[in-house]
Amino acid sequence: MLGLRHAAASLPLLLPLRAAAAMSTLLVNQPRYAWLRELGLQEENPGVYNGRWGGSGQVVTTYCPANNEPIASVRQASLEDYEETVKKAKEAWKVWADIPAPKRGEIVRQIGDALRQKIKVLGSLGFEN
Repeated sequence: MLGLRHAAASLPLLLPLRAAAAMSTLLVNQPRYAWLRELGLQEENPGVYNGRWGGSGQVVTTYCPANNEPIASVRQASLEDYEETVKKAKEAWKVWADIPAPKRGEIVRQIGDALRQKIKVLGSLGFEN
């Protein structure tokens, strides 16, 4: 009986270790996948962008399709986040539509340049190491 009582008493001490072990198993924390951090990924990532990154919904774990290992987690949008994002997208469209086409093309070119700067890292997204 003493052994069971001792084990039960130590359970609260083991839970933080278990959580830490789970976090260390995320690919984003493994040195082999350090390039995920280069892309800005953390253990938990905001999943909504509406002028700023956020999200106040459920947290889900993402998994690598190549090896089924957990990559990181993402905080999804709540219904309120979704409604705010749609509202802001409609407002942004009005601004975007008023920008002359050559200027919009220049902005799209700059986005392409930014993606090309990360081409090697982005190419690793279909990873299996």
